[in-house]
Amino acid sequence: MLHHSEPGWSNPRVLIIFALIFLCGIAFGSALTRSYLHRHMPARDPHEASIESAGHFGLEKLKTELDLTPEQLQFITQELDDYRKYYQNIEDERLDVAEHGKQRILNRLNDQQKRKFNDLFSPPMRAGSGNGQ
Repeated sequence: MLHHSEPGWSNPRVLIIFALIFLCGIAFGSALTRSYLHRHMPARDPHEASIESAGHFGLEKLKTELDLTPEQLQFITQELDDYRKYYQNIEDERLDVAEHGKQRILNRLNDQQKRKFNDLFSPPMRAGSGNGQ
């Protein structure tokens, strides 16, 4: 039988310790699961990547592997070109939005903060690049 001085399940300290252990377990399990999934699961839907893969595979190789007719080859060539143009337009828009956001941030900073911001977020110089090297 418990005495009043002995901790029991209804003691708030004991409950808080168990809650913390439980929460740490959840956090660790989530991090481990996420790490595992990122390493072992494909990042994209395979159907989305197939047109990119076809573009990297090469038209001549596609022509011989699939035994394409001239009409099919022309159609596939046009589709791959359209995809490249569409993707490039998206990338250009993404870069424009990023630059616009960067400029808005810089407009709110003083000169010292701007220098620090640029130092923090500028791409690192590669060894042997620039200055005629």
